[in-house]
Amino acid sequence: MPDPQIEKLLIVQSRDIHLLKIEQDLQRIPNELLSLKVKISAEEANIENAKKSLIEKELNRAVLDAKVKDQETSINRFRTQQLEVKKNDEYRALTQQIEQLEIDISSLEETEIQLMIDIDLEREKFEDEKVVIESRIVDLKRLVDVLLEREIALQDSLDTAKQQGVEARFGVDEVFLNHYERIRKMTKRPPYVVPIVNQKCEGCHLRVSNEVARGAREVGEPHFCDQCARLVYV
Repeated sequence: MPDPQIEKLLIVQSRDIHLLKIEQDLQRIPNELLSLKVKISAEEANIENAKKSLIEKELNRAVLDAKVKDQETSINRFRTQQLEVKKNDEYRALTQQIEQLEIDISSLEETEIQLMIDIDLEREKFEDEKVVIESRIVDLKRLVDVLLEREIALQDSLDTAKQQGVEARFGVDEVFLNHYERIRKMTKRPPYVVPIVNQKCEGCHLRVSNEVARGAREVGEPHFCDQCARLVYV
C-alpha cells in the first residue's frame, strides 16, 4: 500500500497530466489551423492557375482571330489596288501578295481551330477538376471549423483543469508537494511519481539501488529513484 501522501500526489499528478494534455492540444491548434489554411490557399491557387491558363488560350485565340482579320483587310486592299494598276508586273506582284496572305490566313485558321479544340478540352477538364478541388476546399474548411470549435472547448476546460489541479494539492504534505513540484520542473515529461516494479523505476526503467527499494516501502518521507530522481513508491 503506497504512502497516503503518495496516493494524494498520484491524484495531483493525474490532474497535472490532464492539464498538460489540454495545454499541448491548444498549442498544436495554431499550427494545425495554419497548415489547413495553407492547403486551402494552395487548392484555390490551383483553380486560379487553371483559370489563367484558359484565359491565356482565349487571348491567344483572339490574337489569331485579329491577325486573320488584318490579313483579310490587306487582301481586300490589294484587290482594290489591282483594279487601279495599269502594268501587268504590278498586277502580278499584288496577286502574289494576295496568294501569300491567303496561305498565311489558312495557316492561322488551322492554328486557331486547333487552339479552339484545346480550349474546349481544357475547359471540360477544368470544370471537372474544379468540382473535385472545391469539394476538397469544403472539407478543409469544415476541418478548420472543427478545430476552432475544439479550441473553444479546450479553452473552456483549461480553467476547470487548472482549478482541479489546485484543489488536488490541498491536504498534501508540504515536503512531499515541494519535492513533487521540483521534480515536475526538472523532468521533461511525466510521470513524476512512479512505482518500483521488479526493483526497476517505472519512470526511467532503470534498476534502483537496494537502499531505494527498501526505503520506498516506508511511509512518512519521500524516496527518489537514484537514476532519474523521480519520486518512487512500492
